Order: sequence, then C-alpha cells, then structure tokens
Amino acid sequence: MPESVKIIDRQFRLVFANSLSRQNLGKTLNELRGLPCHQAFYGFAEKCFFCNSKKVFETGDPHQGYTTLATRGVNRDFQVSIFPLWDASHKTVEYVVEVVKDITAVSKGAPLPQNAGKITSRDKRFQLVFEQMAHWADDGWPVLLQGEKGTGKKSFARALHQRSGRAEAPFHVFHCVENAGGEFLEGLFGTGGSWEKASGGTLYLDEIGNLGEACQKKMASLLTQPAGPKTPRVVAGTRCDIDQLVHQETFRLDLFNRFASRALRLPSLRERPQDLPFLAQHFIETYRVVTGSPAEKLSPAALSQLMTYPWPGNLRELETQIERACLMAAGPQIEKLDVGIVPCVGEKLDDLLDTTERGYLVDALAKTKGKLQDAALLAGLSQKTLQRKMRKYNLRGEDFRHLSDSST
Repeated sequence: MPESVKIIDRQFRLVFANSLSRQNLGKTLNELRGLPCHQAFYGFAEKCFFCNSKKVFETGDPHQGYTTLATRGVNRDFQVSIFPLWDASHKTVEYVVEVVKDITAVSKGAPLPQNAGKITSRDKRFQLVFEQMAHWADDGWPVLLQGEKGTGKKSFARALHQRSGRAEAPFHVFHCVENAGGEFLEGLFGTGGSWEKASGGTLYLDEIGNLGEACQKKMASLLTQPAGPKTPRVVAGTRCDIDQLVHQETFRLDLFNRFASRALRLPSLRERPQDLPFLAQHFIETYRVVTGSPAEKLSPAALSQLMTYPWPGNLRELETQIERACLMAAGPQIEKLDVGIVPCVGEKLDDLLDTTERGYLVDALAKTKGKLQDAALLAGLSQKTLQRKMRKYNLRGEDFRHLSDSST
C-alpha cells in the first residue's frame, strides 16, 4: 500500500509495519516489533495525542481522524484511519490496523477537514456545528438537534458525549414512538429503563417529536430539577419542525423550553455541495480497505452524477452509495455505472435546466482538475461567465484539484 500501515496489539506495541513504514524509519521489522508505537514512529514518551486506538479496542468500531505533524521541519497534514482485527470468536479486538495517509496535497489552500464522529466538513457554514460542540461539550444542558434524516444527528450526539467529561459513562439511545397513552413510560423512566441505563452519561432521544404526552410531561419535570452526578445529559434529535408541533399543542411548551437555549440545526448535504467531493473520497478511503476494493477515486462522470443528485437521504445515503460503488468497482476508478443513483423525476423545467447546467460545469471542472481557464475553454465560456455560474451553484475550483493527485 502507498500509505504507512502498522498493526498494534492491545499494549500498543508494534506487531507489523509495512515496507513504506520501515523505509521511513530506516529500520527492519525485527527491530520494530515489540516497541511502543508512539515511541518508534513519533518519538513520544507517552501515547500520541491524536491516537484513538484505545477507543477502537473498546468499541470495535473503525475510526478516522486528522492531525498535523512536522516532517523534516515542514508541517504536513495526515489522515489517520484505524480498523479493528478481531479474534477467532469475534468477541475481542485483538489488534488494530493503523493507516496513516499524507493528505497535504488535498488540504493545501484549505483548512483541514473538521470532524465530529462521522460528521466531517470543510464548509465554512458548517463551522457553527463544530463551534457549538466545543462550547456545549461540558456544560451538561439539554441539547436539541434538528435536521433531515441522515444529516448526522445521532453521530453529533455521540461525538458531543465523547468530547465531554461523561465519555467513560454510557451513551444510550431511546427511540421515541407514538404513545399518546404513555405506555412507554416504564421503558424510558422505570427500573432498568433508558434513563437508568444512561446514568451519569448521555441519553439520546431519537425523534423526540414522536414522544407521547405522558413521557413529555415526565421528561420536562426531570429536566427542571437540579442535576445530580448520576443524572444523564439529554440530547434529542428530530426531523420535525418542533416550533410547529408546539404551536399545534402536540409538543409541550415546558419541555421545548428546556432545550431552547441549546437548539442546533444540522444542514443537509445539498446545502453544502462543496463538501461532497471530499466526503465521497473520505468514504472511498474507508470502504476500499473494509471491502478490499481496488477503487481509489471517482471518475469525472461519477463525480458529476453525485454532484447533480439532491441526496434526500443525506450523509447516510452517500455513505451507502459509496460502499456499494466500492463493491461494484472493477478498477482504481469508480465509474458512473458503479453508482446506483436513480435520477429524480417530476421536477420543474427550471430545476431540470439548473441540474443539467450544474452537472455540465461539475464535469468540466473535474476533467480540468479545477483549473478555471481550462474549464472555461472546455465549456465554451469566458472565465468571468464561468466564475459567475460557479458562484450560482456554490462550486469551487479547489474542490476538484485533488483529483489530479494519484494518491487519492
């Protein structure tokens, strides 16, 4: 593999390092085996500040993060992906595989991608999400997350939990359902219920707009009382318009007021289209390792198809489509036919014309690696006209330049 790859045991000792890793360190595999990873690779006396191996050993879930390190006196940006290797019974993570990729060429000219769990973005408008997470992580107040399905509400809640002082306590999810008679009170608040299971940690109420009247009343009462050391922090998510539900008197105003000071809307994927090329590549890097796919990047035609699709299922749908495309891909490029997207029908003529024009511009930018002069020539437009149309569709040349890098 063209990336640095190492295998680490549960004591964070090196078991294996690939040829690129050995070449970078100037040591043989026998010299590296048994050494603490942080000492051998980075010269740190203690575990690396960006290391998430412990979390992967504990949860069994892959993890991807980003860091900046000085290499030969020059700061470079790296993507660090960690994957579990289970024992034969699939009950214990015996080792983890760490893949470190230099993404300086991708991130040059733009800030490093910010991430919160599975939420990743380079969109400046998405900056608010990460700022609020930093401010709210340790204050303990209830949080309300609003957004379409698949926008990452549960991932945000989990990341908020992991960044807080409650990280070692449980993160428990309660799926709210229609129960006007309150028959789920016991499941939420009774002995052994979700409130108790989230003791000292975080209770995530999935689709709180569906919570019945009796449960709403009890929750409002509990959130009004002073919090104790075992009181869980409540984070709620919904795709509903809570203001409208309050106006219709189907959602209690006193419960809404408990969340009002910590309410946040997560933007949909179509509201941040400049993130799509990076997010698609992010999922390709994940699933080509998981699935053993030869896929390394999107072809210009496949990228154009992704950029002109409205993504009603948001990040969840994009991740599913990229996973499928990695399984379908026969070579290093994911082609248009590998992406199983069905075009939307029933759109208005103006919308279809905009979609067609936007797709044409995406195709031209992808083919020219984001070089505006070349893209304008290819599209038969002046560079000024091209830039005006790019502003209309929120397109940026730099989001296409990494396609020329063979490492992606």
